Amino acid sequence: MTYPNDPNSSSWSGSATGREILTASWDLLRRDRSMLVLPFLSLVLGVAAAAILFGPGWAIGRVFAHTNQAAGWTGGVLAVLGLSIVSIYFQAALVIGANQQADGGTPTLGGVLEAAWSMRGRIISWALVTTTVGVAIRALEQRLGIFGRLLGLVAGLAWAIASYLVVPVIVAEGLGPFAAVRRSGELIKQRWGTGLRTTLRFGLIQVLLILPVIFGIVAGAVMIGTGTSGIRVIGVLVIAAAILALIAMSVVFAAIGTYAQTMIYRYAVGRPIPIPAELMPGAFLPKRSRRGY
Repeated sequence: MTYPNDPNSSSWSGSATGREILTASWDLLRRDRSMLVLPFLSLVLGVAAAAILFGPGWAIGRVFAHTNQAAGWTGGVLAVLGLSIVSIYFQAALVIGANQQADGGTPTLGGVLEAAWSMRGRIISWALVTTTVGVAIRALEQRLGIFGRLLGLVAGLAWAIASYLVVPVIVAEGLGPFAAVRRSGELIKQRWGTGLRTTLRFGLIQVLLILPVIFGIVAGAVMIGTGTSGIRVIGVLVIAAAILALIAMSVVFAAIGTYAQTMIYRYAVGRPIPIPAELMPGAFLPKRSRRGY
């Protein structure tokens, strides 16, 4: 992989694709693989926070509403909030690390975590906002049947697009959650044309790579359910290996995705990026450039 301003590099040629953006982001991430610890901690501590908060939430709902449904909703909301706070905190730390690398620095785990902690107020505020929106969309889906599910799908997609660059914006510009959403939407509106297809390829690549892992889990379950004792042992080992692979892939994809978001944000606002300049327009193309694409 070659980069601008590298005396040993050659010029990049060809059109950018989601695969190339992911590859370039992974190449940058490989320069300091210690950053992969952040999404792993996010996964572990996020699940722990959700589990810890669900119990008190369920109890509060049961005491005040006297129904299991209300208790489940309250516990679920608190669990999602806890998960969101943890995941956004570590995502912010990863964005900080990506920015430091892009600016020629060498991030450290302690340094990026400390920097993210200094933004804890904005992180918690954003977690509250995104959790509230998620709960509102979920309530809409449940109350309006099929129509609600369709509305929820559209609303969820619109929210995901509008908030795509929120964390990089919060980190780089120090904005509050609502201003960050507006800023993210402005950047996307200005820069995102047919490049939306490139971003969707991120998800497609992940699905294609995860499918064999899911197949392994299903195959292991079949072995356990229908095989002899020896086959059952193999089935357990297959499932264990598949789950470990799934966790590892989730961690790597989370890191690459955050790095890609950070580089796309930097490109959108005109900050230097250590990714071939010709690559990034495949992620954000002005609408007037759609002809012939």
